[in-house]
Amino acid sequence: MNLYWLGIAIGLFSGVFNNFGIVLEKKALNKLPEGKKVGRHLLKNPLWLFGFICNIVITTVLSFGAQFLIGPTLVPGLEATGMIILIVGSLRLLQESIKAPEIIGIGLMIVAIFCLSFSQLSIDITDPSIFSFNFLVRVIIFTVIMVLGSLTTRLLRAKSNQSKSILYAMDSGFMFCLNNFWIAALLGTIDNIFTGSFTPIELIIFVMAVIILPIGNYLGIFLLQKALEFGQASNMRPIQQAPIQIVPIFYFFAIFLLPPPTIFSLPLGIGGIAIILVSMYLLSKRAAKLETKK
Repeated sequence: MNLYWLGIAIGLFSGVFNNFGIVLEKKALNKLPEGKKVGRHLLKNPLWLFGFICNIVITTVLSFGAQFLIGPTLVPGLEATGMIILIVGSLRLLQESIKAPEIIGIGLMIVAIFCLSFSQLSIDITDPSIFSFNFLVRVIIFTVIMVLGSLTTRLLRAKSNQSKSILYAMDSGFMFCLNNFWIAALLGTIDNIFTGSFTPIELIIFVMAVIILPIGNYLGIFLLQKALEFGQASNMRPIQQAPIQIVPIFYFFAIFLLPPPTIFSLPLGIGGIAIILVSMYLLSKRAAKLETKK
């Protein structure tokens, strides 16, 4: 149980660094002159690079550690609570006072932390009995569904110039859904792969993880930056986070086929996710002002 609470703590810190990095990235983006290409100029910006290190590098290391300890179900929700840092950072940069919606949103996020923490919906990804042929089939079905979701948003973007920020945010969300699961799959098989005691199913899952993770991570980051470039990404953050928060509950019950540890686990898990989405909707109103502030 001590490792469980350590995983909870690491997941929370992952969210802190993730959102602190976003604050720095947004500040750098807001200072770019009109018409400048995002990629070329941001790579020369020390503030954006430091934000990128916090948002991607440090967050990734912490996320791996949290998933290794408690699995992929709870980590996305725990990381989302770091949006409190995003709001505090935006208040600091905009030099404005906190309003009632932000107070309610932060309070709800704290409640969500307790709900997720005590749901105990953790997964032992190192259990070799998990990686069976039926598990592989369920994993492939899940991956195909996420890819189809991503392709749908791209088709909609190609047909219309409206609501592109929404579609970029949704597309980014689908990619991070893939990442969150395949990180766990990689961590669950990597030890046996390097010790030579792996099964054919474990080898297939490991190879798939090695291929999917860098592609999904790159696309997720790229699409998120495109959403930020359109200037209203944080306003669409609840939409981006909807699949990221909702899908992990299916990891536990539909992919790993695990029973709830206690009679309170399922209501606490679902309740925590619902509270996070409401909280993020409230907090995103203030976060949007940070993006549009020049």
